[in-house]
Amino acid sequence: YSPDAVGIFKLRETDVGRPIDEIANTLHYPALLDDLRSTLRTERLVQKEIANADGTMYLARLLPYRISNQRHGAVATFVDITAFRDRQRLQAIIDALPEHIAVLAHDGRIAMVNQAWRNFARANGDPELVHSGIGSNYLDACRVDGVVPDDDAQIAYRGVKAVLEGSRVGFTLQYPCHSPTEQRWFVMNVAPIHSEEFAGVVSHINVSTWYAPGD
Repeated sequence: YSPDAVGIFKLRETDVGRPIDEIANTLHYPALLDDLRSTLRTERLVQKEIANADGTMYLARLLPYRISNQRHGAVATFVDITAFRDRQRLQAIIDALPEHIAVLAHDGRIAMVNQAWRNFARANGDPELVHSGIGSNYLDACRVDGVVPDDDAQIAYRGVKAVLEGSRVGFTLQYPCHSPTEQRWFVMNVAPIHSEEFAGVVSHINVSTWYAPGD
């Protein structure tokens, strides 16, 4: 067993050679022994997502191996996928919102976007999300030829940058975003996120219905 395995199974050096069902573990995996027997019998991979007692999510993989024609066994691996599952849940939540939402890293890079954001980008000149998709820098979208213009883009740039740097607790901007066929206005909201991975979330809400024709 590997050193990391002792965080799941209460293993000691003297346990080598003991049946696995005699060793306590912290997994919510009552079918572990049955799945191990199945792997040994069929020599096929068994793979499941399971939880630990502390809420950690693991991808359990039971893999067969053969030393010789006479001896064979199984290797059990447990990969921590908690962060991946948390991101999946967050993605599902923001995809359900009508606002255009992007989650930013500390340097302004876009780490996540929701479905409304993707739909708007594809319909408004960035079909492949080259300039507004994951991995692109949101602050760069406020620049023209590397320079921040003296208009709403400059206000947005300074506001977003201040939130990401921690010098502002939030930022809001109402701005026009007209298309060739439609007069549109949006409200941008930027809020900080206090984590190692993310620094802020940006949302754009279409408020065109607030305006009467000719306003």
